[in-house]
Amino acid sequence: MEFSDLIVEMTRSICSGDGKRAAACFTEDGIYHDVFYGDFPKPDIPRMVSDYFHRDAERFRWDVYEPMSDERIGYARYVFSYSAKLAGSEGKRGVFEGVAVCELNQGLIASYREVANAATGLHMLGFSPERLDKIVSREVNELVARNEVVSHLD
Repeated sequence: MEFSDLIVEMTRSICSGDGKRAAACFTEDGIYHDVFYGDFPKPDIPRMVSDYFHRDAERFRWDVYEPMSDERIGYARYVFSYSAKLAGSEGKRGVFEGVAVCELNQGLIASYREVANAATGLHMLGFSPERLDKIVSREVNELVARNEVVSHLD
């Protein structure tokens, strides 16, 4: 499957709540690295979709733009939105933008991660400054722990 079809298949599966179909887009040892909920190996992706994504939100929309790949790595720009079910944010719509970064192996996703602007969507959902600070602090800790960032901290 071409990367452009693969990434759309994964995103549509997640939006429709079909975690099993989303997991089928991954290699046996594939991992979905979620910005909010953490890392999910392939066997846990259906649970991520049902017990996290669709527990906390509804009315998903995930549009993919300009997917490209060299068969080893794939990138796609996206706009993602949902209506929250979270206490204090019920019914509010959050819109997020980012870039998906996928390590590929034999036409499947070995690793899915994102470079995302989460602050905009969370602000739209009415997250308090303290809650936003907690999320951004976690993202900072993850960023500075990466090997390619060490030389930037001098």
